[in-house]
Amino acid sequence: MNRLLTLLCLTVLLSISPLSHSDDKPLIVGSEQNYPPFALGLTDAAADGFTVELWRAVAAESHLNSTIRVMPFHDILQVFKAGNIDVLINLAQSDERRQFADFTVPHVIVHGAIFVRHGEKNIHAEADLQDKRIIVLNADLAHDYAVSKGWEKQLVLVDTAEEGFKLLASGQNDALLLSQLTGKQTLEKLVLIRIDALPVKVDFAQKFSFAVHKGDAELLAKINEGLALTKVNGVYDKLYEKWFGVYEEKTLPQLLLKYLAPVVGFFLLVMGVSFYRRNVERKQAMRVLKKNQAALATAHTDLLQFTHIAAHHLQEPTRRLVTFVQCLQTQLTEAQTLSDEVMMSLNFIEQSALRQRALVRDIQLYLTTIEPLAEVERVSVMNVLAKVLKQHEQLITDIHARVDYADLPSATIDPPRLYDIFTILLDNALRYRHPERTLHIQISGELKAGRVYYRIADNGIGIPADCRERVFWVFERLQVNSDPESTGIGLAIVQRIINSCGGMVSLDETPNGGTTVLFDLPE
Repeated sequence: MNRLLTLLCLTVLLSISPLSHSDDKPLIVGSEQNYPPFALGLTDAAADGFTVELWRAVAAESHLNSTIRVMPFHDILQVFKAGNIDVLINLAQSDERRQFADFTVPHVIVHGAIFVRHGEKNIHAEADLQDKRIIVLNADLAHDYAVSKGWEKQLVLVDTAEEGFKLLASGQNDALLLSQLTGKQTLEKLVLIRIDALPVKVDFAQKFSFAVHKGDAELLAKINEGLALTKVNGVYDKLYEKWFGVYEEKTLPQLLLKYLAPVVGFFLLVMGVSFYRRNVERKQAMRVLKKNQAALATAHTDLLQFTHIAAHHLQEPTRRLVTFVQCLQTQLTEAQTLSDEVMMSLNFIEQSALRQRALVRDIQLYLTTIEPLAEVERVSVMNVLAKVLKQHEQLITDIHARVDYADLPSATIDPPRLYDIFTILLDNALRYRHPERTLHIQISGELKAGRVYYRIADNGIGIPADCRERVFWVFERLQVNSDPESTGIGLAIVQRIINSCGGMVSLDETPNGGTTVLFDLPE
């Protein structure tokens, strides 16, 4: 009987005809900041995570046009209550929240956990939190639960899970109350190994759902339809496996049967025509998609070939221009016929030609860095770094710079791109050294959980905090009148290589001044 009911449900879901949102105005959809794995990113453009991807799939199935807005959870909840957001994509169900929102079928159920510093001796169970300082996310369900337990005066409110764990790791406060899944993934991201989840049961669970304003039954039905279709066509399972892995037990199939069984009879009436129509539409869409993918692959290959040929032809006249300007400059200087004005003009031509040559070189490198330039293998970073330092040996000696490094772990990458990473980062450290102190560069690496985390710190002029993301933009230079060899593409190339290897790169301030570059590569 259960198997028959399951079959009927799945058949009906396949037959549901697509609904179009009656208003052309995009839905404003709210997602919170950095609540892994459900929501990632701090800005609208960076929105990612399980529920963000799931929403996009649901919206596509239900033909809903939408725009995602990313804010701290407390803020986004208030904006939703004020009516300026149409859908919250990751709101845990509660009796209080049902006063202002209607919920879809839960897309994930997770359980709460108590996180403490390793070696904590005074907290072993939920009851031990009675007189302790507890960190919670502002307006999160864990916050509501803690208030219901009478712990309101003990709470420390934060906007993101990362902020909470950093606060706990710094030795401040006693515990953090959060969903177990979000906690584990945040700890892995921050590489905090001295914080543990207590192996005890916490009496709250979060049924995460899409939420709409109270009474918006039409929109709720469309979202429920799209959610059900993502389960039937396998998209939900792929996203679940991608973001959760073995962290949580899947419970959506039972929930779908429970909530959708009463409407099976109605949908059976329309399944025949709708099923046929959707199959035809999908086959047509697949044909178009395959054709577009083939065209895109061809265009990409053509672009790379064109770039290589164009770079070759542009480099040659640029090289000749530099050579002849330098020869002309030497001849006129020896003939003592070179006025200051002519000298200035020749210098300008030379600097422009040098910059053009550097731009052509770096643009070509930028466009080719996303793919390996040789066989990907386990590479000795020590050997590659030795070659890079040898290339810069004369400049390092001339400016009396000091470079310290030892026992750097190997990484899995093609050697040419690893060479490019260290060459660009060392070039930057040497180029932007501080005029009033001897340059000191420190390079270190650490192996954690199958990744190698590298750190290159210098005591140069540094980069202002508000510019540390902008310098990764293509053609972005903080010093306009700097060395003509500086194209503003170097850090963009580094980021493109590291991202293609599944890693991240970021900038920080070196203590006592300077810049620290942090990046990771696969072991």
